[in-house]
Amino acid sequence: MRSNNFGSMLAKLAVSTVVAVGVGVGSASAAEPIKMAITDWADVLATANVAKYALETKLNQPVKFVNADIGIQFQGVARGDLDIMVGGWLPVTHAVYYDKYKNDLDDVGIIYSGGRNGWAVPAYVPESQLSSIADLNKPEVKSKLDGTIQGTGPGSGLMQASQKAVQAYGLNGYNLQSSSEAGMLAAVSRANQSKQWVVATVWSPHWLWQKWPMRYLKDPKGTLGGEEQIHAFASKQFAGKYPRADVFFKHFKLTLADIEAIELEGNSTNDYAAAAKKFVDSHPDKVKAWLQQ
Repeated sequence: MRSNNFGSMLAKLAVSTVVAVGVGVGSASAAEPIKMAITDWADVLATANVAKYALETKLNQPVKFVNADIGIQFQGVARGDLDIMVGGWLPVTHAVYYDKYKNDLDDVGIIYSGGRNGWAVPAYVPESQLSSIADLNKPEVKSKLDGTIQGTGPGSGLMQASQKAVQAYGLNGYNLQSSSEAGMLAAVSRANQSKQWVVATVWSPHWLWQKWPMRYLKDPKGTLGGEEQIHAFASKQFAGKYPRADVFFKHFKLTLADIEAIELEGNSTNDYAAAAKKFVDSHPDKVKAWLQQ
C-alpha cells in the first residue's frame, strides 16, 4: 500500500461516494454526514446499509458511503479522513492492518461473530478425491483444476492468507488468480453450470452458500484462520463528533443468519438499500436494542 498516494486517492474516492437510495433523512440534511467506509463485498454491503438506514431514519443522522480497499479503510479511519468502517475481521484476516493502525483506531465493538475464510469447492467434486487443501497436490486434482485457485481482490486479507497457504502446502505450479468478488463468483457460476471443478477463495457469511451447494476444504495447518469476529472501527474523533451514533454502534449486533438473509435479498434484487430497509422494518426488537442509550 502506497501511503504517499492516500490523499489523492481519498479525494478521488470521495467524488465517487455511493449513497444508498430511497432513504429519507428529513431535517438531518443539515447535520454533517458520517463518512462510512465500504467495499463491494456482500457482507459489508449488508451490514453498512442496515446501519445507514437505521441511523438515518431512527436518529436523523445522515451517512455517506465511501468505497475504498480495505487497507485504505484502516488508514483513512486512523487518520480521521474516514469516520468508521464496519468490516474489520479479527483476529486473523485483517491482523496486518489492525496491528499497524490499532493505536489510532477506536474498536467500537463486535457486530457479529462466526465469520470464516477458506477455500471451497462445489459439492459435486468427490470428497474422496478432494477434501483438504493438501489434496490439491495430487496430480489428477491439479489437472482437473487447471492449476488454478480462483481468488478475489489482491489487497484482501483472505488473499494474503491464501498466498501463505500456497507456500505452507507447497502448491507448486498453482496460480492464485487475483480477481474480485464478482470475478470469483462468475468463475464459480460457470463451473457449476457445466459441473467443472473449481476451487475458490470464499468466506462466510455470503449468499453464495444459499445459491450453490459447496463445502470448505479442510485446512489442517490453519493457514486461513478459524472463526473471526467482525468489528466496527472508528476514528479517535468519532465518539466526540457523533456521540449518539457511537452509542448506536456499541449496541449494533447482527447474526450470521441476518447477514446472509440481507445478502440473498440484496443480490437477488440488486438493491442492498431496499434489502436493508426490509430487514430493519421487520425486526423492531433488534432496532430497539440498537437504540439503547
